[in-house]
Amino acid sequence: MVYDRKGVAKRIRQRRKELHMTVDDMAKKIGRASHYYGDIERGTCGMSIETLLDISACLGLSADYILFGTIDKNVNNSAYTAYKMLENYDLKTQKRAVELMKFYLEVIEL
Repeated sequence: MVYDRKGVAKRIRQRRKELHMTVDDMAKKIGRASHYYGDIERGTCGMSIETLLDISACLGLSADYILFGTIDKNVNNSAYTAYKMLENYDLKTQKRAVELMKFYLEVIEL
């Protein structure tokens, strides 16, 4: 795997836009200056592990996906399968599917 700063920037920017957040919104959520976060999204600077993890948590993306654009299929095959099933749907549909899964899991635990 090769680290591609522009690819990282593209994945972060794409997800932020899917969540209808501005650069300023994101910067505030992760506690960083807007110009610094903007540089990350343009791929003109790197980031610390701490910043990567903050962005990952805020966007709901794995650090592995942000850095390399892939999900490790060997970590949890069921989670990967669910991801592949939902990846081509819009964010609203993905959220509904997740809510249905949560509901189902609560029901079977009763």
